[in-house]
Amino acid sequence: MIVALAVGALLRFYDLGALEMSADEGASWGAASAPSVADVIARQAAFNLGKLPIHDLMLHGWINVFGSSLPAMRAMSAALGVISILLVYFVAIEMFSSDESAELTFDRNQIRFVAALSAIVFAVSLIAIKYAREARMYPLMLAVVLAQVAMFLRSLRRGGLVNCFLLAILTALAVGSHFSAVLVPATEGLWLIGLMIRHGWHPRSDRTRRAWLVAMALGAGGCLLVPTMLSSFRATAPSASVNILNWIKLPPFYAPFALFNKATGSFAFPVLAALAIWGSVRGWRRGTRDAIAFALLWMWAPPILMMIASYTLTPIFVERYALSCFVPFFILAALGIFELPGQLYRASALAIVIALSLGHIHSYQRKPHDAQYREAVAAADAALKPGEAMTVVPAYAIEVVRYYLPPDHLDRAMRHDPKSQTPAVLIIADQNLAPGAFEKYRQIYPQVVMHLRGIEVFKK
Repeated sequence: MIVALAVGALLRFYDLGALEMSADEGASWGAASAPSVADVIARQAAFNLGKLPIHDLMLHGWINVFGSSLPAMRAMSAALGVISILLVYFVAIEMFSSDESAELTFDRNQIRFVAALSAIVFAVSLIAIKYAREARMYPLMLAVVLAQVAMFLRSLRRGGLVNCFLLAILTALAVGSHFSAVLVPATEGLWLIGLMIRHGWHPRSDRTRRAWLVAMALGAGGCLLVPTMLSSFRATAPSASVNILNWIKLPPFYAPFALFNKATGSFAFPVLAALAIWGSVRGWRRGTRDAIAFALLWMWAPPILMMIASYTLTPIFVERYALSCFVPFFILAALGIFELPGQLYRASALAIVIALSLGHIHSYQRKPHDAQYREAVAAADAALKPGEAMTVVPAYAIEVVRYYLPPDHLDRAMRHDPKSQTPAVLIIADQNLAPGAFEKYRQIYPQVVMHLRGIEVFKK
């Protein structure tokens, strides 16, 4: 476990300033850098719709202590990423400890061993690392979701008003950190329905009574967020004036399967999938059926629910919205490693998984994954005459422009508004542009100032 934390920390904290600020990070900085808590809350409502200002308030406090440099702001996410490694360990322990039949085939040391293997596989996975290196809310969402799942399983196993109270609070915090976290309580609700079908709906047994208590805790956590969730649904509705999800494309039918392949790598995925299948089969035969069934439900329900919502409401199938569903996949792969015959096979399988995962990270880092906003802002600033201003497309990237501008030039940045007078210089990123938008902007801004990676600067 110490090795997992050490390696995971190194991979998450190393060279945090390598990539330039993204447009999404600019929105987080724009809210968190406000002078007061009240201003943070007000800005968050404009910059990050459909969420509570939990992350931005945390980042506000973090900036006050450590500053607003990119490495400093991203360090908070990296720290949450390391905490998530520890939480994966506890989730795995609770998952197998909550399975009453597991006590017949697993002792506590074996459960801890599988949990430690799960933490190591998670620690070296690119999907867990890359989002822990961004100054965004997703590392916070993942950490709180993992704590919530651990408390969900613990409450089912032990009951208790304190555990259920903590479950309700963690449920509210998880969904409040990002609306997509509602996929996890929805999955847990499906699990509770299955338990009650098997054990009866009337609270006659201890197991059913605990299930009803846990269901009420999940409901209480959801009730705390009803106003926020209603605003989220209004903001994401296809008919909304500003649909915050209009950049997401309709996913293909095979998206839930491709999700795991893309996130873990074309070489690592077959190995992890084979180990997960082996772990599921062996664990099922061993008798740990509840643990295996819950892991499989948690793994597949979120992407399938996103698919259903994408085809019936509005497209929402995004990798980072289902971050937690990779955790049960890694736990099943870790169980597969444990179920191999002998220490030599286990050590070899773990070494292969680590090597392939590190290879995936190396392959990912060899390609650029940022736009050169810093250079673009400097070129745009130099191209302006006194009294002129610049703007940026997409419009929400204006906070990145302000981040890279000198403090005494902030009045040169204007938020893009097609209905108002067009500024003299346009910075345009090549992401999420509507068809024909680039050609339309070029008619207004015919002079090329600079071509950069992922971004271009034009002038009237």
